[in-house]
Amino acid sequence: MTYIDKLIANCEQAKTAKPIKNIVITDTSDLSALNGIQKAIYVFEEINGNPHETYQALDLYKESKDRACPKLNEPSEVMYVGSSSTGVKKRIEQHIGKGPKTTYAMHLSHWFKGNYKITVTQYDVSNEVLQILEDDLSDRMAPAFGKRGGNNK
Repeated sequence: MTYIDKLIANCEQAKTAKPIKNIVITDTSDLSALNGIQKAIYVFEEINGNPHETYQALDLYKESKDRACPKLNEPSEVMYVGSSSTGVKKRIEQHIGKGPKTTYAMHLSHWFKGNYKITVTQYDVSNEVLQILEDDLSDRMAPAFGKRGGNNK
C-alpha cells in the first residue's frame, strides 16, 4: 500500500471515528479524571477573557525565553488544540506549567492570569488517525497558539 493509499484510508477512518468520552475540566487542581487516558485530543479555551490581551501576554512572555513556548497565530478564545497518544494528563500538566522548561507547551501558570477550560476527547484510533482528527479540529477552531497539527497544515 502506498503512502497516499494509507493516508486516504486513515482519512476515511477519521471521518467515521467516534469519541469514547468527553471530559471538561475547569478546575485544574484535580486532573484525576484523566488518569489512564492515553489517546485524546484536548482544547484549551479562555473563559470570559480578552483574547487580544492573552495573545500579547504570551508574546511578551516568549521574549523572556524562560520556557519553550508555542507558536503565535492570531488572537482567539481557543487558546490551543493538541493531542497525546502516550498519556494526556502529563501533557495537560505541561501546558498548565508543571513541565520542564524545554518542553514546548503554553506554561500557563508562568504568565496567564485568566480562566480557562480544557475539553478532552478520548479516542481509540491509531496515532495517524488521531493526528488527522487533531489537524481537522485545529483547522476549524483556529487556535491562538501552537502549530496547526503535525501535518503542518
